Amino acid sequence: KPFQYGMEIDQVFQDGAVFAAAVLDISDDVLVTKFLSGIANVAAFSREIGVPTEAGLPHAMGNAFKNVAALVADIDFTFEAVEDVKKFLADPSAYAAANPVAAAPAAGGGGAAPAAEKKAVVQEEEEEEEMDFD
Repeated sequence: KPFQYGMEIDQVFQDGAVFAAAVLDISDDVLVTKFLSGIANVAAFSREIGVPTEAGLPHAMGNAFKNVAALVADIDFTFEAVEDVKKFLADPSAYAAANPVAAAPAAGGGGAAPAAEKKAVVQEEEEEEEMDFD
């Protein structure tokens, strides 16, 4: 066969818009990432409206454990999953070495950030006032 015929896509037309053909080159990693993002949105939405779904089940179990840990933190009753929480509540400084990032702002130096945020808010308000289109 000396000849070969085929079609090469340069651009895509859909709903009145023209896209480059590169839009069609989507890898499996991108599809999986988008799918997992959608699942996270379903879980968040179902938790917000109070409807239990399979996607929100891990979050519901985590919140249930937090509630149980809060209930048994001050009483003598304990079980294996709550022992680490009770140890942390008894001596939080022992865990500071394991998480130096969380311990650093507590040591001081965190006072400059709120002042910077306050200046930014004031500056935004001034810009909005200058753009009076009435």
